[in-house]
Amino acid sequence: MKTWAGLLGGFILGFLSSVVVDLVAPELLEPYTRQFIPANQIESVSGRVVKKERESNRLLMTLSTPKGVLLATFTQKIEEIDLLVAEGYTTTIRLRTYSPFVENPVLERVEASTADQDSESRPNTP
Repeated sequence: MKTWAGLLGGFILGFLSSVVVDLVAPELLEPYTRQFIPANQIESVSGRVVKKERESNRLLMTLSTPKGVLLATFTQKIEEIDLLVAEGYTTTIRLRTYSPFVENPVLERVEASTADQDSESRPNTP
């Protein structure tokens, strides 16, 4: 009987700890729970980067989306995202639900603005 009580207690403790981790840091469980969360509960939001500001331990990015303005705060992969995204670029991020303040969203796609692409494709000749 003690064995069953220990197994049941361990199962309940594991379940409760996974619920707490999902509430506190869902990005840790996302690779394992992606198959269980329906795709219609995750939405992709596209928007133009209006402003980008780099601080020592975070990157702030303001996106203008069809639903409104969104402030994304990145505390992971700061250097990579800072090099990849520039003001005026169109980015697509993945969110569980739309919110004006988002932390560490997943970047799905980054598109350079057409004006930047045109200036890079044409050399400056007098």
